[in-house]
Amino acid sequence: MFRPVIGALALVLLMPACKKEEVKEYTVSLKATCYDCIVQYASGPDRGRFDTLFGSVNGSDTVRTTRSYTLTMREEEALFFRACRLEPDSGRFGPIELLAEGDIQSVVVEEPLEADCAVINQAVQFR
Repeated sequence: MFRPVIGALALVLLMPACKKEEVKEYTVSLKATCYDCIVQYASGPDRGRFDTLFGSVNGSDTVRTTRSYTLTMREEEALFFRACRLEPDSGRFGPIELLAEGDIQSVVVEEPLEADCAVINQAVQFR
């Protein structure tokens, strides 16, 4: 009877030492602007979020679409944000612009008309 009591007491004393350290989370705002693009975004190893941005024609003007997204990131995760044109000739309607901001140091990427994709794939600096 004495041994089970000692075992239970040892477990109770060791439990606080096994407490898992909490990882701080950050909110990141993403913004993509392009004409007829597919957007992919994620933090860490997850690459499963996609969206399609279609441009529009307003009279004689071609209008690029801007869409915003929000991610929750942890310190050790890298940011992945990419926009690629659906058609090779859609580059004539304007550049691809990506912006990441929020609880991180801002990252801006603007690719010229000839580029097929714009990408942010890096560890970011948190504020």
